[in-house]
Amino acid sequence: MYTVGRAAELTGVPTGTLRKWEQRYGVVVPQRSSGNYRLYDDEAVRRLSVMRSLVDAGWTAQEAARHVTEDVAAAEARLSRPEVPAFEERFAALVECAQDFDVPRLERLLAEGFADNDVVSVVDDWVMPSMVHLGTAWQRGLVSVAGEHFVTATVHRRLAHAFQSLQPAPSGGPRVVVGLARGARHELGVLAFALVLRSRGVAVTYLGGDLPLEAWVGAVRLIDPQAAVLAVPTVEDLPAVREAVDALMPMTSVLLGGAHQDMVEGPEHLGHLAGAAAARVATRLGAVS
Repeated sequence: MYTVGRAAELTGVPTGTLRKWEQRYGVVVPQRSSGNYRLYDDEAVRRLSVMRSLVDAGWTAQEAARHVTEDVAAAEARLSRPEVPAFEERFAALVECAQDFDVPRLERLLAEGFADNDVVSVVDDWVMPSMVHLGTAWQRGLVSVAGEHFVTATVHRRLAHAFQSLQPAPSGGPRVVVGLARGARHELGVLAFALVLRSRGVAVTYLGGDLPLEAWVGAVRLIDPQAAVLAVPTVEDLPAVREAVDALMPMTSVLLGGAHQDMVEGPEHLGHLAGAAAARVATRLGAVS
């Protein structure tokens, strides 16, 4: 639970504006402490983050509040994203696999795609653009939730297998911790980043998704890496990411990727090509591939 001041810090919404949104539009209904102070839970903070992002995008407060109160996930989906990669026929293949649950074809596509020795190209030119088009197909109702999950889970397993199959980095080299903040579960981008980083000779400790703040702090304190890498896949992840960034920046360099990275001040922003960004970081750290 967060006080009104802390909720304002995590969402970037001034306390006066926060109270106005609460009283005028009913965007959130805070709980009360024994001393009658307002307290906000994670869901309230996430709703306020989406509300702020919609207003920053040019919506009126009334219009933004209506969409957030009706369906916060649908409201978040209306926000602008990085430019969608230009369509290519090969991107349609994963969408078609999601439509008919074609396991043999999907496995064959992934085997052929990952046969390319240029891991950066695999990630930036095929895997991630294909997943963007898969998400677009789901939003348009062309792919079911089950179909999207089926392909995403298979791609995740293939990325994880490729990551685990690489030789360990030489001892004494640079070390980087990669993962997602509390509540964030869209792992493909950070896992792809970790794969390229490890392929370039960096010792990567991959922590996965939905890692609580205290676990992040404990891991970074113990490992003492050259950098910690997180991402902001959705607007709803912003409060937890800001909280993690604030805690980790005094301890190590913090690098940030994801669709909404530009909405977090402080860390170095990696851009929207995970593979190229990882290759740049490896070069800067002096890793030996």
